[in-house]
Amino acid sequence: MFDMPGVDVVGSLDAAGLIDAAGDFARAENMAAARKLAVLAELFDRRTGLASAAERSSWWLDPDAAVAAELAAAMGVSQSLALVQTHRAVALRDRLPKVAALFAQGLISDLLVRTIVYRTELITDPGAMAAVDDAVARQVGFWGALSRTKTEQAIDATVITHDPGALRAAKDHTPDRAVQFGSPSDPVGLVSMWARMHPGDAAALHERINTIAHTVCEADPRTLEQRRNDALAAIGYGLDALTCSCGLPDCAAATHPRPAPNTTIYVLTDTTTAEPAAEAEPATEAEEDEAGQAEPAPEAEADGEQTQPAPVPAAVAAPAAKPAFLFGKGVLAPAALQPLLDNARIREIVHPGDSPAEPRYLPSRALAEFIRCRDLTCRFPHCDIAATRADIDHTVPYPCGPTHASNLKCLCRFHHLLKTFWTGPDGWYDRQHPDGTVEWTSPTGHTYLTKPGSALLFPTLCTPTGTLWSNGPPPTPTPDQRRGTMMPRRRLTRAQAHTRYLTVLRRLNGEGLTKPNGPPPF
Repeated sequence: MFDMPGVDVVGSLDAAGLIDAAGDFARAENMAAARKLAVLAELFDRRTGLASAAERSSWWLDPDAAVAAELAAAMGVSQSLALVQTHRAVALRDRLPKVAALFAQGLISDLLVRTIVYRTELITDPGAMAAVDDAVARQVGFWGALSRTKTEQAIDATVITHDPGALRAAKDHTPDRAVQFGSPSDPVGLVSMWARMHPGDAAALHERINTIAHTVCEADPRTLEQRRNDALAAIGYGLDALTCSCGLPDCAAATHPRPAPNTTIYVLTDTTTAEPAAEAEPATEAEEDEAGQAEPAPEAEADGEQTQPAPVPAAVAAPAAKPAFLFGKGVLAPAALQPLLDNARIREIVHPGDSPAEPRYLPSRALAEFIRCRDLTCRFPHCDIAATRADIDHTVPYPCGPTHASNLKCLCRFHHLLKTFWTGPDGWYDRQHPDGTVEWTSPTGHTYLTKPGSALLFPTLCTPTGTLWSNGPPPTPTPDQRRGTMMPRRRLTRAQAHTRYLTVLRRLNGEGLTKPNGPPPF
């Protein structure tokens, strides 16, 4: 590719040599990114070009999503990110071949390619698309070091010249009332809240919060901001006063009602020894609702297996000594755990050990809670959906596979449907070990191992739960040819939805209206 120095000799280069190496590596990085997209586009065509793909285009988990899941496992990214990259790869190859050629030579960056693909997406006329591709490919070498805004303006100028109706309009920033809970930047154990409301409503809420914040005595140790925060929470519980934390025996405010318990702490105990457990893991119902946002899934069963009512698992005993785990968020420091314990009811979790299989399809509450606490997340490679939002799946389908800890695992609805419907000789196959390890085999025969999420945090949960088959699990039953009728359906296929999306935005451009520029409904 280039005569680039190895990492071991970088320290011997002078400043000019380092600059040259940085440029060469950047170009090599661009070329590698171009080759990756070419691979994604090729596999996408092969998978979606199969005769069976057309029949499945209206499935909720359609061929696009299935190939994205296969690529996500191979690349170590989420399914949604793999799908976005794959669609970009196809658009680059089919709509912008001259830009793709520059990318393959490493002359433009992946970031610039993303911008070009996005800002030319509304072009529907093949002639206009070819003209824009040619113009951008000729001009991009003369743009130099432009800012993001100037780069977008340069692309837009070319689009306007050849197809004014395809211009990406500015986003509509007209404010409206809204309330949002949670942000990806929230620290573990805390959930942010943001709201926009009418001035009169805001004033009333402000006054109400301040009134409740002052219902404690002057000896209360909390700051005014902390009491205002607690006052907002009290409103949510339907209370009109705070319980004072002063600790004085004659404080009248100390008798104010406390919020009803809404936190469940699970205590892990080992019934095979006399030693107590030493892990803790809390989760509150409110926090669970905000954590682990799964891709919206239809209300339907997969392979007869249904979503379990999500308890609110966690792990515990000596919470002050070790960190806890908050589902959908991550590790919780001991100091952040204590406030949750103040308003919690405690229930213990018992490792099932060598207990026999349960004589029914749905696992008992105790077994379901153990599975969720052992797995912590969906067990498909690189999926972080919280176990509290996942289905409990029989690895070997019931009744061939028993309702037993060695045959149960958590799968989010998306990957549960993938495992259930995209199966057979050219589909996915999974095998589970007694310690909870799951071995996935992809349609191409590649294998991926996933360990239970508790393996590092609470390893006693991964103690083997019994071997079900001495010679390996029985073969998975051949899928019923009518199984596809059980797959939840899309109202519009992905291609139809994308066409409608482009049509609406072009029509709004023609009417001179300004609308948001969100991503297409893939």
